[in-house]
Amino acid sequence: MAANTSPIFELTPIAKGNTFTSADTTALKTIFTAGTFGSRVDQISIETDDTAAVNLAFYINDGATDFYIGVVNVPIGSGYTTVPLVDGVLTLGPTLGYIVVPAVYLLKANCVATMTAAKTTTVLALGGDF
Repeated sequence: MAANTSPIFELTPIAKGNTFTSADTTALKTIFTAGTFGSRVDQISIETDDTAAVNLAFYINDGATDFYIGVVNVPIGSGYTTVPLVDGVLTLGPTLGYIVVPAVYLLKANCVATMTAAKTTTVLALGGDF
């Protein structure tokens, strides 16, 4: 097969996400679904108002199986206090600085442990569909 000799750029910007609470316990939630031609995630913005650190596990789902790609530690109050928000791409895709998600695959996440009652953690994927 011949190599692609033309650069491919993101065509449509994306900003999709989800919010986690203690009611979600450790259930997987979809952050976003990749577009028809795949997507590139340039930033995964994570904020929490929890009074304990939150660990989020991330997965890519091919429609049948959740493939674990890594865990991101979110310190107490990240993005809500003087502690800056966390960019999950720096942990999950540090070499490239982005994550490529194949066409119609899902990016999912879950809390490794149940969050504190009445607290929230928000995950927002920023990038684009090809």
